[in-house]
Amino acid sequence: MVVPVLTQHYAMLKRNLLYTGVTRGKRLVVLVGQKKAVAIAVRNASGRRRWSKLDEWLAGAKAGSERGMVPDAQPVRGCAAATGVGR
Repeated sequence: MVVPVLTQHYAMLKRNLLYTGVTRGKRLVVLVGQKKAVAIAVRNASGRRRWSKLDEWLAGAKAGSERGMVPDAQPVRGCAAATGVGR
């Protein structure tokens, strides 16, 4: 996987995006760009809150399964904590 890291794309220089790019590579990850851009991305831990309806959908699915509306539905444990939703 090749991950471009350039200061021209300043809005994309976020730690979570760099982490995602680096951890998705199966065999090899190559960062192409500027050391300064990598340093900016690593320091930039500020992320915006993700607005998602995942908690609401999971609660609805659980309620539906309890009423017998969704056969064989299993509760999903730890999703909100794992994804950061609801924080």
